[in-house]
Amino acid sequence: MTEQIRLRIDSELAEEADVVCREIGITPTAAVSMFFAQMVKLRGLPFRPGNFPALDEYGVTLAQATAAEGAALAEIKAARKAGKLKPFAGKL
Repeated sequence: MTEQIRLRIDSELAEEADVVCREIGITPTAAVSMFFAQMVKLRGLPFRPGNFPALDEYGVTLAQATAAEGAALAEIKAARKAGKLKPFAGKL
């Protein structure tokens, strides 16, 4: 069973996306269906939005920012395990 949905998308964006779909051999309907399937599977967007102004501000790539995030989370985890970091109890 299929469902017909209506979406409002900028006409220029829709035309450009149609060209890309034709180039890769799929229909816009198939592309949207794939996007929705991945969104449901992941319970979120199937990609990380790429327009992060902070990346430009700090002069780093998304890969570098992701690596730094991973390192920070690992450091926090190690500090918690070592008893050096306590959960915030709501009082300063």
